[in-house]
Amino acid sequence: MKDHNYSTGFLNYCQICYSNDLLEVMDLGYQPLADDLVKTNEFNRECIYYPIKIHLCKKCRYLQNNYIVGDKILYNKNYHYRPGISKSVVDNLRLLAKETIFNYDLKPEDLVIDIGSNDGTLLSQFKYLGHSNLLGVEPTGTYIFHKKHNINVVNDYFNLKSSKKIYSKYGKAKIITTTNVFAHTNKLGDFINGIKKIIKSDGIFIIENHYLLDVIKKNQFDTFYHEHLRTYSLKSLIRLMKMHGFYVYNAITSERYGGNIQVHFTLKKVKPTSTVNKILKIEKDFGLDNPKTYIRFNSNLEKIKIEFFEYLNKNKSKFIIGKAFPARASIIIHYFSFMKDYLQFIVEQPTSLKLNHFVPGTSLEIKSSNIILKNKPDIMVILAWHLFDVISDKWRRKGLRNTNFVAPLPKLKIHK
Repeated sequence: MKDHNYSTGFLNYCQICYSNDLLEVMDLGYQPLADDLVKTNEFNRECIYYPIKIHLCKKCRYLQNNYIVGDKILYNKNYHYRPGISKSVVDNLRLLAKETIFNYDLKPEDLVIDIGSNDGTLLSQFKYLGHSNLLGVEPTGTYIFHKKHNINVVNDYFNLKSSKKIYSKYGKAKIITTTNVFAHTNKLGDFINGIKKIIKSDGIFIIENHYLLDVIKKNQFDTFYHEHLRTYSLKSLIRLMKMHGFYVYNAITSERYGGNIQVHFTLKKVKPTSTVNKILKIEKDFGLDNPKTYIRFNSNLEKIKIEFFEYLNKNKSKFIIGKAFPARASIIIHYFSFMKDYLQFIVEQPTSLKLNHFVPGTSLEIKSSNIILKNKPDIMVILAWHLFDVISDKWRRKGLRNTNFVAPLPKLKIHK
């Protein structure tokens, strides 16, 4: 069996089956890392650019980045993303915790481990709902926020080595979650073997990640940043996990981050829920098995690019800003490179760790959203477009009644 551990650098074979029968779907060129934010007082610091080229494995039916930067560069002590500052993300994670407690009848003694726990938001929802036997695993500096919730945390990368230390101190878990992490690590084999080390024989491993079908359906090219090494279909996830002795039990799709899939695996051979086969059928009917689907996806993006440029150029004399800077926004700004000529700056929530930084590779400053009620924009480009309705409604209520709200994806959307 292949070990599914990959070295940094170019990778020209499938990360699941190791086939070299790949189809190039998209070339985003060389781009800086989405989280390599430059402090405003370090303006002259240059970012390193890495390639982003997306391939389809014709056998496994999923997309992969053909260049691996490596976990230690991507997930360092200065990592800026925090899910806990976004109400919509918190609400989604609370629902995940609530459904997990109910569906698997968690007992007080059952250990729940969240891998890539970031600031502890998901675990804090378990705690809010009355479950306190919790452990986070987080390599970046955001681990310090677990203290606010009084939740145990291991400040380390999750792999076979760290799993042995976790097992010796905490034992085995009934539930292991990993949200928007499983597609990221280049030491995938070590990650899965680490899970096997610390999960109970009847335990449930819950993977939640961005979902291939929604990426294609909604033109989400912005999800192809360096952290996302793989964009899974349900079919490809089942195939990968079966190689390591895991069986699929349940699958759920959701609108989180523009379209996510949540898949539940166990070491016991079980009958999958009916939704598993339903989703597999939807994938086939949509055309995820057909290479033409991915070629059509690429051609859609060129149409969006032209339309967006024409809109901004027509309004170039107006006061235009960007709203929100999730990692995916870096891809939008560099692919739609003309945006740098039209946006004055980008605003984030006052609690964001990204404030007082420049967007990687640009002179676009990230400022606090507190300033925009005094300096009301004519146009607000919502870069977290998957939260368009939430953000536009919020700021219209706050007083931006004459602002046009714009989303670049999944197609150009303008609320006047």
